[in-house]
Amino acid sequence: MLQVKDKYNQQLLNGNGYFTIPFLNASEIEKIKSIYYAHFNDKETSFYSTSFHPNIQLKKKVNDAIISIVQQKLEETFDNYKIIGSSFLKKNPNENNPLPLHQDWTVTDEDKFGSYTIWIPLQDTTPHNGAIRVIPGSHQVENNFRAPSLPVAFEKERTAFNAYLKTLPLAAGEAFIFNQKLMHASFPNSSNTERLAVTIGILPKAANLFMLYFDSNKKQLSKYAMPDDLFLHYPEIIQQPKIGTLIETIPYSPSVFTEKMFLEKAYQNRQQYSTMQPLFKNTEHQAFFEKNGYIKLPALNTQQVNELRDYYFNSGIKKTTDYGFYVGMDHENKQLVDEMMQKIESVAMASVSNYLAPYQLITASYVIKDTNNKGVVPPHQDWTFVEDETQHCSVTCWIPLVDTTMENGCLGVIKGSQKFFNNVRPSPSPQVPSPLAAHLFSLFPYFDLIPMKAGEALIFDNRTFHASPPNITEEPRLAVGLSFTQKDAVLRHYYLKPGTKDVLLKYEVTPEFFKQYDNGTLSKMYDAGKIISEYKLLEEIPYKWENLSKDDMKKRVVEAGNAYNKELTNHMMKLFGSQMKDSFSTKIKNVLSLPKHILNKVLR
Repeated sequence: MLQVKDKYNQQLLNGNGYFTIPFLNASEIEKIKSIYYAHFNDKETSFYSTSFHPNIQLKKKVNDAIISIVQQKLEETFDNYKIIGSSFLKKNPNENNPLPLHQDWTVTDEDKFGSYTIWIPLQDTTPHNGAIRVIPGSHQVENNFRAPSLPVAFEKERTAFNAYLKTLPLAAGEAFIFNQKLMHASFPNSSNTERLAVTIGILPKAANLFMLYFDSNKKQLSKYAMPDDLFLHYPEIIQQPKIGTLIETIPYSPSVFTEKMFLEKAYQNRQQYSTMQPLFKNTEHQAFFEKNGYIKLPALNTQQVNELRDYYFNSGIKKTTDYGFYVGMDHENKQLVDEMMQKIESVAMASVSNYLAPYQLITASYVIKDTNNKGVVPPHQDWTFVEDETQHCSVTCWIPLVDTTMENGCLGVIKGSQKFFNNVRPSPSPQVPSPLAAHLFSLFPYFDLIPMKAGEALIFDNRTFHASPPNITEEPRLAVGLSFTQKDAVLRHYYLKPGTKDVLLKYEVTPEFFKQYDNGTLSKMYDAGKIISEYKLLEEIPYKWENLSKDDMKKRVVEAGNAYNKELTNHMMKLFGSQMKDSFSTKIKNVLSLPKHILNKVLR
């Protein structure tokens, strides 16, 4: 495999199939642009690649000029590599020129080496002018050969795969470095100016190049050894190669790759590869968190617990609700919310931060569960609030200010469940369909309840399934919740487009967003057909998830190390009697007193 000097970027390349880094400065961008305009000036082609220019000597000259500019950066980024050619790619303005989802050709032994492309835009790219789109991790899930003469393995389900694409807006000079097996595409150029990029192909130094040719009539696949400047010879290799040496010809039948196969393999790979930027200073803490989706750590001392309890009872943030569950962030007095956040941050975050790598705080709130014998919080996941959850995590830190047990509604988790799905979790609830909706009652008996002492912290990934039984004691279950992420994470909010159930509006946000927009507000907006107007709308994206059967869900739960919780089941049976039979029968719906719109809060 390609050797990347930066260890985290190597981790991203191995796990996600790509990474991005700053690559060209402004002066280098202008030099490379001048090379293009000195030798090429296509104005007519919707999508133009200089690789297809017939003059190989010209392409060699241009290639040498490009490499002379980027050579130092290549040396700083990679070890033991070789260059296999460079070219320009230009998208002229045309609303009908998207690049369909595809993978690049098989040109080397991918089990040993892999082949890679460095794609560098020479102007900022956005969904409006042809930004790159990728399916993270897709280089790990499909092993079919690829060549101009071979059919696309996922052709029949190409549209279904589009739902998993992630947009990569890039700044001018920023490099998108990817494994050529990665499934990728690009938007059409809907702007009024051209989108110009330069690409460089690279391989591990020991790799040998080849091209494949499939004879569909004879059902034979031929392999041809190729020179290292393969990518300067496109006109001679786009079908049966006119250059190179025939190595072998074998019987071959192209296989088909389906969405179902993709989802199963993608899930398996999420268990194997980690691409998360560290959240914790301690590597053992990080490893436990990544494996299980949560970690419990000591946080506040008795004095700090009492200080936060006293502030709560004297602040006016407390409200009484019919369903007995309240989040301080939802208080209509936003000045009081600001004061509450500052207080919790000054006391609680000061202690929690001792465990963390550089971070950014998103919200801080009191979370109150009053006495209510029917107040179950069913299994759920919390909002996504970062751009890329393969690299950064949306995190909740829950700190009880009283000892918590099964009797007063301590939290329970399904360990490892943060890797079960890869979809974002948008607002608002209950309007947003959820992949857990069909499993709420069959999941509950597998929850591992986590009793906690006042001041202990449960830090969990917002993707982790969590729930809690009712508070049947005479005292409220009082806690604070903090949400945070890695320092350099880009914040986003995903909102279900009014009038739809499968389209999300993706917004660029700041922490201020979460003070203004709680779930109840967003739920009313959705019902009224209103969108968020104060924040920048980046794009519309499809909303889709892996729709697991009950058997498949149970299989993942058990394989992740979760066991049937007989104690919890018996406890719930005593509370709800016959209504709880048959693995928490759907009859429980009739006794859940928590309204659905609170079930997808950022803080629990």
